Amino acid sequence: MRSQGSKGAGFSIHHGVEATGTMRHRPLPTEAKMSGVVPDQRITKPPPSPSDVSVRDINGEHIENVDIYLDFIQACYDATLLRVDESIRLEVVLECPRSQGFGMSAAGLIATGRVIHALTGRGRLAQYLKIAHRIERSHGAGLGDVLGASVGGVELRLSPGAPGWPGQAVSFSTDAPVLLAWNPLEERHTSTYIDDPAWQRSITVAGEACVDVLSSGDWASEQWPNLLLQSRIFATNSGMLEEEERAHIYHSVLQAVLQGGWQSNMAVRLCMLGSSVAVLPRNIESEVSIEALEALAETIRGQGFACLITSISPLNHLD
Repeated sequence: MRSQGSKGAGFSIHHGVEATGTMRHRPLPTEAKMSGVVPDQRITKPPPSPSDVSVRDINGEHIENVDIYLDFIQACYDATLLRVDESIRLEVVLECPRSQGFGMSAAGLIATGRVIHALTGRGRLAQYLKIAHRIERSHGAGLGDVLGASVGGVELRLSPGAPGWPGQAVSFSTDAPVLLAWNPLEERHTSTYIDDPAWQRSITVAGEACVDVLSSGDWASEQWPNLLLQSRIFATNSGMLEEEERAHIYHSVLQAVLQGGWQSNMAVRLCMLGSSVAVLPRNIESEVSIEALEALAETIRGQGFACLITSISPLNHLD
């Protein structure tokens, strides 16, 4: 699974996941001794201490299925990053919606890895990133989210897979503001597309062509207009823009931008693979004002969609 993934481009934002945790220790049973001699029969190694995970979504509601977090914690035991007498109490708050193309499972696992690393001081952050990539893949999600988030900023994934190896990504920095909009009544899970041969084919062919163009020169802020162009080409050639619900939010937000007279400095692009869009500046050297984004958000919310104003986060280059 460490070799599975995707090429592509994207960006990290300041909103994501906030995770806090504490560690508990339990005493391990001791071996009985007779006159200083340890008996031949050894006590079986105990199972890891049970961990407690609480996850709340963007609306503050508790999420019942936390298996992806429990699997990550178990993988940390398997890698001896956690010891059997240690248990983790983890509280996770999601700042963006799930299944909308915002990489929330990746963000959650990366945040969990940071918590465990901070509590134990064991291993390197790169180890936790590799585990996060593998666990995401085992749950049919995140073909490139962990790799992209591992570098931050505006990233280009050149080789698919886990961060470090075989996955390779480059990035450049900008603090450009971004408006995210999504249909709260529609969700799209990654597995819906990657498990379908027809979608696999159309996404791969369209994506490879766009990445070839983007990777032909140095990856720097001068590539931003080209990224916007290739993103639009990919949405069309992959067939993503043909889906009714995705097309509905795209054209609704685009119309709101036109009505506000912002078409010269705002671009609307699909998020992959949700029922969502990002409103981005056409020129990252001349940023869109927050006031304009707030006015746009008010219009979009009036159409029944949800919005979040954020900005592109700094480079990470975690190791």
